[in-house]
Amino acid sequence: MPRRLPCALLVAAALCAPASAGAASPFRGGYVPDQLYDVTYGAATMLPRIVCPTGTRSTERQGDFSFCTGNLVISYQGRVVGTAPFSVRTYDSHALSIPIVRSMRYLFPPRRRVRLHWVARSHDGRGVEAVTSGSFTARNRYKR
Repeated sequence: MPRRLPCALLVAAALCAPASAGAASPFRGGYVPDQLYDVTYGAATMLPRIVCPTGTRSTERQGDFSFCTGNLVISYQGRVVGTAPFSVRTYDSHALSIPIVRSMRYLFPPRRRVRLHWVARSHDGRGVEAVTSGSFTARNRYKR
């Protein structure tokens, strides 16, 4: 009887191990990683970078081709400065070209820095949604 107990424990551990090893980390959502971004000439567009976090998966299989898709909204004191959709592959990042709303271009005169707030609403291939937010500084380096 003493031999059966260790064997039973080994079988139970072997059955439980694949379930815990295959469990994915929860989807954290796309995010803007840096703290300083440029505005193009004439304050027409903004160029923030968006990142899809590790662990984003569309299926249970390891190494699947996965994406974060969603919408990035940039605002200043509660007013929308610009918005754009994004679709970024896992472990990758893209610079988005976000058109600035015409009525908000006054915020970016030459050589001025403005602190902006961003909200990224995104989902992975499984339909799991996440909302992340933060802030960054935008600058206009161009002279008139």
